[in-house]
Amino acid sequence: MRQESINPCEGLPESLFILASSLMPLVNIDLFITDADRRVLLTWRDDPYHGKGWHIPGGCVRLQESLETRIQKTAKNELGVEVQFDKNPIVVREIINKQERPWLENQLARSHNISFLYRAKLTSHFVIKNGNADEHTAGYLKWFDRMPADLLPVHITLYGDLLQKWFSGENV
Repeated sequence: MRQESINPCEGLPESLFILASSLMPLVNIDLFITDADRRVLLTWRDDPYHGKGWHIPGGCVRLQESLETRIQKTAKNELGVEVQFDKNPIVVREIINKQERPWLENQLARSHNISFLYRAKLTSHFVIKNGNADEHTAGYLKWFDRMPADLLPVHITLYGDLLQKWFSGENV
């Protein structure tokens, strides 16, 4: 792989991304998207690092990328639209995953994350477009009015308390 072809501002090839995530924490942007019915928009995830389950839409900050830019790119990548968002995060949380993941060759890969959770709003005419995808297909979007039983463990650890408050009628 030629070094000139790598632009870390646009992301890294998978092998380099895994190496980088084994050497330093990843900074994540997560989007807390709700509607007038107090539902939360979640997406289905299926990957070897965090497993299968529902998660709050999110993405990793790239080199020289502002948080605002990553918020909009995450919204475009995960939802297909831009969002309005509060300038300050609801919370900033850190997770260090020391749980054994025997299926991974490198136990340090994607094991340390610093996550910024932002409140975001969709335009009033947003419509979920899952096409003919199955509910358990990566990227599938769905509104929830209660905590799903199969929320990713990493998001239970990061945001389970906030989701429980939200679903019980409290503000977060």
